[in-house]
Amino acid sequence: MRTIKDETVTKFLRNLQSEGKSPISIKNYKSDIFHFLGWAYLKIKSFGSVAESVMEIVPFVNNNFFVGYKNYMIENNTKTKTINRRLSSLRNFSGFLHSEGFIDQNFMQGIQNVGIGIVSKVQKKTQDIVEAFRESLTEDKKVSANTIKNYTADARSFLAWIDKKGDLPNAY
Repeated sequence: MRTIKDETVTKFLRNLQSEGKSPISIKNYKSDIFHFLGWAYLKIKSFGSVAESVMEIVPFVNNNFFVGYKNYMIENNTKTKTINRRLSSLRNFSGFLHSEGFIDQNFMQGIQNVGIGIVSKVQKKTQDIVEAFRESLTEDKKVSANTIKNYTADARSFLAWIDKKGDLPNAY
């Protein structure tokens, strides 16, 4: 996997340092932004385009793009605190890009944090179902550990997809 380097992010991190943010906070900002950029680059690639820098993803970015990222984290059972920290980092980054004139509007404006109870209920239901599925696979001694890992990952993704689609609200 390639290392992501971007002068815009570097400038943002230097700005945080000049504001007196702690090294740990800056490390978290950097991690959160690069996590988002990794997702954004892959998302843009799925559109049939290529982006190599923050400035190249800007034309694709809007409020719905960030909502998509938020939903991606929820669907992948990212911890609520981590989701909310990443969203906070992106709010700051988007505000910085807007204040520096890199973007016309702050696209993170209005993107709310995830409520703790909402994600926890979805995660709990998914964990319960996946664990029951894992146990059923384990009972069959012919299934390898790697197969169990792959099947449970697929089941978790499928349940997240069902929850997102809303087609089967009482399915689990």
